[in-house]
Amino acid sequence: MSCTNCYNGCSEIVSDKCVKYTGVDVPILGIETGDSLSLVEQSLITFLTSTLDGLGIKPNIDPNIICQLVNNYLPTCGDITLIDVLNALIKASCDLQVQIDVINATLIDLQDQIDVIEAPYTVGCLTGVTGTSGTHAILQQLITQTCAFILDVETNYVQLVDLNTLIAAYLASITPPVTQQYQKMVPYTVVEYYGPLTNFNAGGVGLVGLGWDKIYLCNGQNGTPDKRGRVGVGVTVVPGGLAYNPNVDPAFPATNPNYTPNTPYGVNAVVLTAQNLPTHSHNPTTVTIVDPGHTHTFQNANGYTGSPSSLIGGSGAVDPITVTTSSAVTGLTNINVTVSNSSVGNNVAHPNIQPVWPCYYIMYIP
Repeated sequence: MSCTNCYNGCSEIVSDKCVKYTGVDVPILGIETGDSLSLVEQSLITFLTSTLDGLGIKPNIDPNIICQLVNNYLPTCGDITLIDVLNALIKASCDLQVQIDVINATLIDLQDQIDVIEAPYTVGCLTGVTGTSGTHAILQQLITQTCAFILDVETNYVQLVDLNTLIAAYLASITPPVTQQYQKMVPYTVVEYYGPLTNFNAGGVGLVGLGWDKIYLCNGQNGTPDKRGRVGVGVTVVPGGLAYNPNVDPAFPATNPNYTPNTPYGVNAVVLTAQNLPTHSHNPTTVTIVDPGHTHTFQNANGYTGSPSSLIGGSGAVDPITVTTSSAVTGLTNINVTVSNSSVGNNVAHPNIQPVWPCYYIMYIP
């Protein structure tokens, strides 16, 4: 029996199949006007069921606001459901947590390193900072002073490979090209000189124009020692040193002078005296005279008592009458002989010069 009154011609008496939906179309639920109530109910049930597991919820999300971390876990094709979004968010959050844990560990390690870095510094030659200044201040000052040093080097110094070229160019630029000899000498050092005297004036001062500025002949003037006719000898008393060699020890003044600076010693010739002669003796001289005998001859005048001088070669009162010759007895006679050694020598000095080679002496005095 069909229903024609109560259900508007519905051939079935089940109410949800006879009642028609007269609302607006709902495409998302698959409901249109004229659908039976049962169809509407089923659509609602299906939708609600899908919302329970999220598969039926398909949020419309602007892709421009989805970060790459979340997008890595979303489906690359088809509709994106709420479950997909939640899964992507959960996985992205877990990734973030892992990264945060790594960052935290890194930060802890960095903090330990920062604690070491921020320990008090030994600033050395750095200026404007102290040992407790922060790392930034220390580094900034180091950068500042390094840059200043580099600028100083680039401004005031040259590369080693360019040094010879620059020196040659500088020497070539000097006018006049005079090289001062004192640049090659040690100050206050006496040096032998075998050159001409034309490099010095009459007072022994070196001529600037000839390259002899600040150089002097050692003539006892201009602060120089008087080296004329003399050679150098070491001063006896100097700082430091070992015990004296006996050959130069001034404790033996009879033979070793105590040499002091700027004091002349010695002469070119020496006169020897008896004090300088070696100790010696003279053997005694014995003279023996043997008298072989001799004869005294005389004249005898008989009866004459006058002076003999009037008889011998003179003119007496009477003529000599009888002259006889007698020989005395031969015999030895004691004779005293005095022997003397006469002095010899002319008191002339002898040379006292070692082999030498004469030269001038010069000195550089700044």
